[in-house]
Amino acid sequence: MALEGWDWFIKLAENENFTKAADELQISQQTLSARLVSLERNLGAKLVVRGTPISLTSAGKVFLLYAREQRQAQQDMIRQIGEVAGGGAGVLKVGISHTRGSYLMPKVIHRLSEELPAVTVKLIEDTNRNLLRSAERGEVDVAIARFEGTCPGVEVEPIYKEEIVLAVRADVLSKAMGTSPESAIDILKGEGIGALKKCPFILGSVDDISGRVAYSELRNAGIKPHVVATSGNMPTLLSLCSEGLGAVFCPTDMLDYSPMASPDLLRIPLSSQSSYTIELGIPSRSERWQVVDSFRRILLEVTAG
Repeated sequence: MALEGWDWFIKLAENENFTKAADELQISQQTLSARLVSLERNLGAKLVVRGTPISLTSAGKVFLLYAREQRQAQQDMIRQIGEVAGGGAGVLKVGISHTRGSYLMPKVIHRLSEELPAVTVKLIEDTNRNLLRSAERGEVDVAIARFEGTCPGVEVEPIYKEEIVLAVRADVLSKAMGTSPESAIDILKGEGIGALKKCPFILGSVDDISGRVAYSELRNAGIKPHVVATSGNMPTLLSLCSEGLGAVFCPTDMLDYSPMASPDLLRIPLSSQSSYTIELGIPSRSERWQVVDSFRRILLEVTAG
């Protein structure tokens, strides 16, 4: 039972499905099933209850914990050998939202790969809420998110300020308010977005920062929104907004860098709660991998401009 041979079981347990696990492992379902049968025979215990989805037996849950521990031990070994040999080697797991990953990671990963070519970056893109959980559980090496206070077992430091605005096409704004875009902007400066009760909206997920800010701003403005569409993907929301389907709550950085955002979109400022700090969270470990420090340094340099 080589250490690398247990990764397939971890993947099967995480996907709860033979087809999905086999696709990710790039092997046939028959091969995956044969591996499971062989492992159960060697252990003398049934590990999986077949079904849709599959589930782990008590023995399977114990084996999964042990397999994950061994995988982590193997990763730590590769990292330490890489550091002793010079430079660094291994897989750096970075938790980040889809939105920030699209405009932050290209520059950061490019520089990191130049400095440490033997390091592979694995981006784990998820909602802000799930990223915090992953950091607390030590499932990522670093997480870039809004931590909103203390996070047990995670060292947190500020990186940069992020601001969400309401983006909308001029013609959509003009139609919603029955006046010219210029006059509409002047009205909004005085009354806030409460004047947008007739405006259609495209909203994100409440599991992400932009979604929570959106629902809070609308609630405080007394707006029961006419929602044209919802999505957990900000580029999709921006594409719909640029098509004239409605207004979207979006980080200014995404408007600056996303090819999905029309340069003609108007930006309507919101309340003070729409501005917040994005932080870097590093799970506390007995020995810190030097690659994590290299990533941190590069990230801070990139975000400093």
